[in-house]
Amino acid sequence: MLCPYCRTEIPDGARRCGACTSWIPDRAPAREWRRARRGKMVAGVAQGLANHYGLPVVAVRLLVVLTAVFGFWGLPVYVLLWIMMPLEPELPSGEPAQAPTAVP
Repeated sequence: MLCPYCRTEIPDGARRCGACTSWIPDRAPAREWRRARRGKMVAGVAQGLANHYGLPVVAVRLLVVLTAVFGFWGLPVYVLLWIMMPLEPELPSGEPAQAPTAVP
């Protein structure tokens, strides 16, 4: 079983992750779409979608441009997502933006 927060392998039936010390819920938490604060070009929509789905941001940006040019619905969808997607929370100052590491 994988921890839904840090993606570390944990024993089946564990109630708490040994790596990130998070309590394991009965169901996996729903991951929300969030606009990115770092790496954004306009509003962070493409970067946020790329982060959520694990895609290259260039592919998402290219898809947005192509749908805006050829389908004419890409720009309204982008603006709608800009309005509806919340901005990801800001990191406390002094805390580095890095993935948690496994503790032996």
